[in-house]
Amino acid sequence: MRNFIGLNIKYLCENNYLSQDEFGANFGLKKSVVGTYVRGISTPKIEVMQSICAEYKLTLDEFVNEDLYLKNKGYKSSPIYAVAEPQTRDFEAEKQALLKTIEAQNTTIEALKIALETLRKKNL
Repeated sequence: MRNFIGLNIKYLCENNYLSQDEFGANFGLKKSVVGTYVRGISTPKIEVMQSICAEYKLTLDEFVNEDLYLKNKGYKSSPIYAVAEPQTRDFEAEKQALLKTIEAQNTTIEALKIALETLRKKNL
């Protein structure tokens, strides 16, 4: 049966800026052992998985059966082999927030142009 253990260990390492060696040290594992998990060659003992889940506040089901990368990118959890469905997003609110950001940036640009022109006049 397919699982996401290796992918999820890789994700946890990358997301927490840890090398496989550092990740393994947190759970009493050697880098080479973590590498076998990431490559799908072997699977951690249940006690190790429980420790990982406790550390990262995951359920065993999430750790084993869900792609944490997709889940944290805004996809609903889905069973293995199912297509992940995007969560409902409020695109209008996102659009308005982006427009406000652009407006604020334009205001800053205009203020910088004025300041630059003032400096140029003082140097002439």
